[in-house]
Amino acid sequence: MLSVSRRIRGSVLLALAAVAFASAAAVAPVIVPEAGGASGSPAAVSPSPLSLLAAPALLAAGSVFLVAGAAALVDADLSARAALLSPALGAVGALALGTGIGTDFGAPLAAFAAPEALTALGSGLPAVVAAGALGGGAIAPVVRAATTEDTVTLLVGSALLLAAVASGSEAPLALASGGVAGAVAVGSLWALDPGTWRP
Repeated sequence: MLSVSRRIRGSVLLALAAVAFASAAAVAPVIVPEAGGASGSPAAVSPSPLSLLAAPALLAAGSVFLVAGAAALVDADLSARAALLSPALGAVGALALGTGIGTDFGAPLAAFAAPEALTALGSGLPAVVAAGALGGGAIAPVVRAATTEDTVTLLVGSALLLAAVASGSEAPLALASGGVAGAVAVGSLWALDPGTWRP
């Protein structure tokens, strides 16, 4: 393998995370409070038919790359417990993008002001994307806990995986795309940063 500084690899991983999050912002479904029609209920707008496949995958991979890249940039050892930030970042990112934060500055305020929009955010398409991102991001702490023999983090990561499966059971493709992207991201880290990710 090429002898590249770990900090340079961290910068590359952070750049990959930024590209993944920007791409996710372009394809993530958004709750639009004013577009609900006569009933007053908010509508979910998906920019693409593939939004439920692409958004969870991009958020899961981006969150894994962000946590691993930040640790590599400061040349710190990524603990299994720090890797638990990955699923949290992916799920929170999905819900934030669901409010429209990537489309308009005032969109989240409109979404938070309408109770129907908050209900749609928690049970509609953004929740499906969040479940996929949570499942994909949870692979990183599970793998890291398995290689460092951190039983508590392994149990917490496994519980997050099960929670993602339970909450995303009505959209298995979104859950599968997030899981595959999280596994590919961890696999690439296994090759790019073997000192941290391999046992």
